[in-house]
Amino acid sequence: MNKRRRFLHMLRKNFRKKRAKTYPSPDVRPVAGCILKCDLGVLLEHTGVYIGKGRIVSLNRHSQIKIENENGFFPPGTNPKSNRIYAACYGDTDEPLTSAAAARRARKKINGKTPYNVLFNNCHRFTSGCITGNFENDVVSFSQLEDVIFAHQEEMRRKKPWWQRLYRFVARKRDPEPAATFNWRPVKFK
Repeated sequence: MNKRRRFLHMLRKNFRKKRAKTYPSPDVRPVAGCILKCDLGVLLEHTGVYIGKGRIVSLNRHSQIKIENENGFFPPGTNPKSNRIYAACYGDTDEPLTSAAAARRARKKINGKTPYNVLFNNCHRFTSGCITGNFENDVVSFSQLEDVIFAHQEEMRRKKPWWQRLYRFVARKRDPEPAATFNWRPVKFK
């Protein structure tokens, strides 16, 4: 599919789909490998991967993949004091979706360069590449990134401790059904 058709397809899909909910509270502590977003306006978001110790890896508008702190994660021209950073969480809970593989892939790309294009090669494509391992994907919008997160949410969910898994096995309790959605919760770094 050429770039123009991909973009038009993405626009049609964005206006038809139901978006994941963004909750105002409670605050969630980020875990290495969780997917973060910040709102830049009515229709714009910026995304990245949290790698621990207050560091976020994302693709910026200067074609650089850099480590940023929570204030540097907001692109220039936006006010980090008035905005919040949100983490993708499982179902309707405040359990952040994490992936050690996504954090590892993001760390490998630090200080790398890739041609940036706001419509065709942006932070959402980079974040999707960290989740799936395919950096040459067709993700160009935030709603497509949400689709990728939803498709991989079961493997991004943290495993229960061994004693809880053993209890479920011994008691012959069935695993709960996978969540039908995910949500965004505000992040508290300290």
